[in-house]
Amino acid sequence: MIRLSTALFVLFLFPSVASAQTDPDAAARFISKLGDKAVDVLQDQSTSLESREERLRGIVAESLDIKTIGEFAVGKSWDRASDEEKEEYMELFSVYLLQIYTQRLGGYTGQTLQIDASSAYKDRDAVVETTIVQEGSDNIDVKWLVRDGDSDSSKGMRILDVIVDGKSLALAQRKEFTNIIAREKMSGLLNLLRLKVSKYSAQS
Repeated sequence: MIRLSTALFVLFLFPSVASAQTDPDAAARFISKLGDKAVDVLQDQSTSLESREERLRGIVAESLDIKTIGEFAVGKSWDRASDEEKEEYMELFSVYLLQIYTQRLGGYTGQTLQIDASSAYKDRDAVVETTIVQEGSDNIDVKWLVRDGDSDSSKGMRILDVIVDGKSLALAQRKEFTNIIAREKMSGLLNLLRLKVSKYSAQS
């Protein structure tokens, strides 16, 4: 089982405004459908690798709450950043985040995604517990934090975080980014993201 305390801690940190509770069963179906879509793309050998990566990137873009994740990653520095810094940061972060998640999903080598449980948390979100089953290797526990954004600009189910074997991707990202900002301010983080996005673009 995944360490629940980590998941609950992350959920507590993400801002939540008054809105309808995310249906846990609907969240589980959303994650299951996401897994099916990703597998279908990755198993399609009738198209080029570049085409499969582009389709996978589109699936990821539709599944993540990029704005919420992006603001969470820089913590209190978001409120202190200028409008110009916020705009550039979100543009760079969107490309960066999509690359991270696309690479993770692109690592599929025949595993299956098993839905174990789903439950409501606080007044808005849902937690979907899954297992990635791997033949000949240890299974991986993955917990997905999902929010239904129908009442705001997100429109539909969106992923806030993925917790793999108890390790939160959102918290790891926040720790990295806030440490950089503490040393080099927001401009230092923007420089780093420009470099990462530039390297990614050169490889595409």
